[in-house]
Amino acid sequence: MSENEKKFVVSNTIYQKIVKFLYIGMSAISNLRGDYLESIKKLKQTIKLEPNNPELHWKLGTIYLKLLDTKNALIHLKIAANLGNKKTKYLLWLSSAENSVGNVDNSYNLIQEVLKNNPISSEAWYIKGEILINKGLIKEGIEALKKAVDIDPHNVNCWNELGCVYLENNEILNALESFTNGLKANHKEPTLLFNTGLAYLKLENYIMSLDYLEKAKKHKLNCPELYNALGLCYSKTGNLEVAEINYQKALELFPENPETICNLAAIKGKKHLFRDAIKLYEQLIKLNEYDATILNNIAWCLEQTNNLDDAIKYYYRALAIEPSNVMIRLNLSECLYLKGYLTEAIEHLEQILEENSKNQKAWGILGNIYDKSKLHAKAIDCFNKALGLE
Repeated sequence: MSENEKKFVVSNTIYQKIVKFLYIGMSAISNLRGDYLESIKKLKQTIKLEPNNPELHWKLGTIYLKLLDTKNALIHLKIAANLGNKKTKYLLWLSSAENSVGNVDNSYNLIQEVLKNNPISSEAWYIKGEILINKGLIKEGIEALKKAVDIDPHNVNCWNELGCVYLENNEILNALESFTNGLKANHKEPTLLFNTGLAYLKLENYIMSLDYLEKAKKHKLNCPELYNALGLCYSKTGNLEVAEINYQKALELFPENPETICNLAAIKGKKHLFRDAIKLYEQLIKLNEYDATILNNIAWCLEQTNNLDDAIKYYYRALAIEPSNVMIRLNLSECLYLKGYLTEAIEHLEQILEENSKNQKAWGILGNIYDKSKLHAKAIDCFNKALGLE
């Protein structure tokens, strides 16, 4: 090889290194900006230069995971693990990817391999906990998550996962303790702030819930679940205007969310905007015509606008779905009474009182019916029972 040829080889190698680092740098910048497609493009160009570099395949796999492209994520993470002699980092991510697509056994075997080589890996115990929970082994999963935070108390994701498991199982105080420990590690973590707010919401501590939910919003959390929870808290604390603003924001992000539509309709009802509420409930009925609660609510709004015949139809539809629902039967009875269908109303009220003779609301409506029918002795008897005097 001539001297010039040698110089060419050296120069070409240097050029490839420069290009590689340039592509990696550009990919990293795109990744930080959230431009994952551009980041993938640069990494693919880099892999053409170094197809056997496990680190490049690992980076590409992690970005595909962010895009929820699990098929390509698995391809590149498997390549990374094979080329990288099953390095812990590669196996951890591969296990997580396998778990995300439901390959629970593959995921579990990989994480067991990691823990065999490194039994004090907090991330490995965290992933193992997730896998066990996905398999329905809640107690064992919680123990694995506890092991993870014992090893690394700053594992924010693990504290959050542990709190969510407790929250789903209605162990709210344990959930709060987990979320609080996570916030000690990172007091600005929006997901932890949001979940803490949800825990207080379950405890019906709306003031504390609002505090954490607003902090989550301040730290850039932007999702329909957050605004729906904020709307619920503001509604419960009597701030209907702000509640409505938050529900509208939730619907901008998720226009067909039944829970938010229902909550917004309830706000409209509280503000006596019954026609607006009816329109929203009609949307919900299109989504689920067999929801007894929605049918009852639209009936109530129709009743408030004096559309009694339509209200009665909806009450009957709701009652057909939930015949043992006392509240629906009471609402129907009162609507029948207002319309003048007294005999029909009495039949429903007697059925309620046969099952529960101390239902004061039923006695009160029955008293009104007898009073309207000029059966005053019967009316007085019913009113006394409504007041608990007999």
